[in-house]
Amino acid sequence: MMSKTVVYALAIFSITFLIPLSSGQNPSFDVEVAALKAFKSSISDDPFGALVDWTDANHHCNWSGIICDPSSNHVINISLIETQLKGEISPFLGNLSKLQVLDLTLNSFTGNIPPQLGHCTDLVELVFYQNSLFGEIPAELGNLKKLQYIDFGNNFLNGSIPDSICNCTELSLVGFINNNLTGKLPSEIGKLANLQLFVAYTNNLVGSIPTSIGMLTALQTLDLSSNQLSGPIPPAIGNLSSLGILQLHLNSLSGKIPSELGLCINLFTLNMYTNQFTGSIPPELGNLENLQVLRLHNNKLNSSIPASIFHLKSLTHLGLSQNELTGVIPPELGSLTSLEVLTLHSNRLSGEIPSTITNLANLTYLSLGFNLLTGSLPSEFGLLYNLKNLTANDNLLEGSIPSSITNCSHLLVLTLAYNRITGKIPNGLGQLSNLTFLSLGSNKMMGEIPDDLFNCSMLEILDLSDNNFSGKLKSMIGRLSKLRVLRARTNSFLGPIPPEIGKLSQLMDLVLHKNSFSGVIPPEISMLSNLQGLLLSDNKLEGELPVQLFELKQLNELRLKNNNFFGPIPQHISKLESLSLMDLSGNKLNGTIPKSMASLRRLMTVDLSHNLLTGTLPRAVLASMRSMQLYFNISSNLLHGRSQMR
Repeated sequence: MMSKTVVYALAIFSITFLIPLSSGQNPSFDVEVAALKAFKSSISDDPFGALVDWTDANHHCNWSGIICDPSSNHVINISLIETQLKGEISPFLGNLSKLQVLDLTLNSFTGNIPPQLGHCTDLVELVFYQNSLFGEIPAELGNLKKLQYIDFGNNFLNGSIPDSICNCTELSLVGFINNNLTGKLPSEIGKLANLQLFVAYTNNLVGSIPTSIGMLTALQTLDLSSNQLSGPIPPAIGNLSSLGILQLHLNSLSGKIPSELGLCINLFTLNMYTNQFTGSIPPELGNLENLQVLRLHNNKLNSSIPASIFHLKSLTHLGLSQNELTGVIPPELGSLTSLEVLTLHSNRLSGEIPSTITNLANLTYLSLGFNLLTGSLPSEFGLLYNLKNLTANDNLLEGSIPSSITNCSHLLVLTLAYNRITGKIPNGLGQLSNLTFLSLGSNKMMGEIPDDLFNCSMLEILDLSDNNFSGKLKSMIGRLSKLRVLRARTNSFLGPIPPEIGKLSQLMDLVLHKNSFSGVIPPEISMLSNLQGLLLSDNKLEGELPVQLFELKQLNELRLKNNNFFGPIPQHISKLESLSLMDLSGNKLNGTIPKSMASLRRLMTVDLSHNLLTGTLPRAVLASMRSMQLYFNISSNLLHGRSQMR
């Protein structure tokens, strides 16, 4: 049972927060023990028994997680890391006047950070990383003049970073990541002359970066990404000659990128993407010879790519996409032989893809789409044997796909859609055993699908639409068991849809309209339980609508117009409960409109026009359609009553 002395000490502390000891007085450890017991009593759950030995049977200096000064027996260190403790942090810890380290990393503490910790003036490390703390950062922490390391990352803290934190001039490491902090960065942050790391990413900080940041000459890492910072980057940032990592991405920073960044010669990571920077890419960035990562994408930069960038021989990641860059891709690009990721998509780059790009043997990701690039793909593309992603869609590229592409055996994504590419699909694509995404749509390609393409068993997306491919869709299509999307619309394919299509159990979209497919819809289509879109319009298909078609419970779009289907619309149509669009127009369907259509509550568009339907529109269907205000066209049939309703 707690002694009267301890209870009295706790009561007095709750009023005064701290009982100062007069000079020369022998310290009483009752206050420290009481503070530790108060901490334990504030714990609501200790699943690992981290505090099980915190009893009077043991000296408090022998309790788990406690370190005392060997000469004075004062508590100087509390480290209870990854113990899954739950509860609140007791304010009585403020009575541990000699405490140097308080580390509660990876627990489940809730509540506020006690302002009484500002009385622990010997604190050097204060770490509450990865808990569930909320409330504001106490201004009283500014009293901790010896503090070197503070980390409150991954909590739910709100409010602003207190200006008083700038009084802790010994600070070298500051971490506030992944909280809900608001307000501006302290204007006097430059007083933290010893600061080496400041990370506050993923908060809601606003305002501009203070000019005084240029005084932090010891700073090695600055990460303010994923906030709402605005305004320009102060030119004084060029004073940070020790800076190795600068991350300002995902903010609303504006103005020009300061040329003074070229003075930060130790930079190896520079991420400034997704802001509102304008103007040119400073040529001075070419002075950063240690730079490995340069990401400036998703801004409003409007210059050409400066030649000095290609002096950065250590670059592994270069991201300049989603800007307004103009000019050509310089052939000097081939000198960046360490490059692994290059993104230039969504600019206004013109000219040909330089053949020197094939010197980049370490390249794994190349994105050139949505530009004005002309000419053909370099014939030696196959030298990029580490390439996993090649996207060059939405350009003005011509010529054929180089056969050497089949040497890129690690390729996962190949996207060349919306160009002017001619020729056939090269033989040998079957060697690309990892290929998951192949998009060749909207080109001028021709010929049959080569047999070995069906060896790409990892394919999930295959888009051949809007070309002039011909021949049959072969039964080998059934080998592509992971296929989720098959688009082959607007080509010259002919013959039957193979029954092996039913083996594509993952298929969600089957888009084959505007071809010359003939025969019936194979009943095996019922095996496509994940199918959401079935687009077979404008072919030469015939026969009755197979009953199996109406087993597709996930189907939301059914387009069969302009074929030669005949017979009645089956009552089973009511099973298509997810259907939102149905177009059966331009066929030879007869009989009456089934009453069961009234149960299709998600239908928004129905076109049954230009068939041979008879009878009247069932009242139940009519009432259902009116209530849903959908487009319903039954014109050019043999019906009685209204022919069209919106």
